[in-house]
Amino acid sequence: MPTNKIRIGEAAEIIGVSIQTLRNWERVGKLRSTRSAGGQRYYDAEEVRRLAVDIEGFGWAWASSAQAPYLPDEYYCERSDRFTSRLTKMSTVFLQAFGATPANTDLISLLTLVVGEIGDNSFVHNLGSWPDVLGIFFAYDVNKRLIVLADRGRGVLTTLQNIRPDLALDTDALRVAFTEVISGRDPEKRGNGLKVVRGVAESNPIDLLFRSGLGIVQIPGLPRRMQISMANENVRGTFATIKI
Repeated sequence: MPTNKIRIGEAAEIIGVSIQTLRNWERVGKLRSTRSAGGQRYYDAEEVRRLAVDIEGFGWAWASSAQAPYLPDEYYCERSDRFTSRLTKMSTVFLQAFGATPANTDLISLLTLVVGEIGDNSFVHNLGSWPDVLGIFFAYDVNKRLIVLADRGRGVLTTLQNIRPDLALDTDALRVAFTEVISGRDPEKRGNGLKVVRGVAESNPIDLLFRSGLGIVQIPGLPRRMQISMANENVRGTFATIKI
C-alpha cells in the first residue's frame, strides 16, 4: 500500500466516524477514494487528517491569538460573496446528510439563516475598518453537527459604541446586540441580525455560543433561554459555534 494512502477502516478510526459514514461522504463528494486492483478502497492520508481537524479549536486559535495563525483556504472567506457561496454548499451538504424530510428541510433552512446572519454581521460591521486580517473563519463538520465562525474584527462593543457610547462592558454590548433594535442603526438586510439569531435559537433545537471580547452569549438545550456571562479569555473580534 502506498504510504500516502489509508484503508477505509483506518480512515474511519482517525476521523472518528463509522465506515458507513465514509461511504456516505463519498456519495456526496465530501471524501474521494481510489480502488486497488482487488477493489479495496484507499483514501488520501492528507485529506483524512484534514477531516479530523478540531475546527472549534482551530477557529478559537485564529480568533483569539495575538497574531493570526495560518488559515487554510478551505476555512477562509476573505469576501462576503465567497462566504455566501460556501454557506449555500453547507446547506446542501447538511440536507444530504440528514435527509430531505420536511422537518429536516425546515431545520437546515433555519440553521442556514443563523449562520448567514452571524457571518454577514462580521462583514457588515467591519467593512472598510478591519483592524487585523479581513474576512472570516467558516468551517463545519456534518458528523459533529457543528458550525464554527470567527473574525478578527472590531468586536461587538467597539461597533456599538459608535451609537451607544455609554456601553462599557462586552456583556452589556452583547445584551444590546441580541435584544434591542438601536435607533439610528441601519437594520441588517436579513432582519435584525443577532436578534433574529436569538429568536431562531430559542425556538428551535439550535445551540448557540457567541463570544466577543470577554462577553459570552449562550443559548443551550432546555431551557432554550439566552444566558450572558463574562469570560476569562479575550477574543479579538467574534467567535461562534452553532450545533444542532
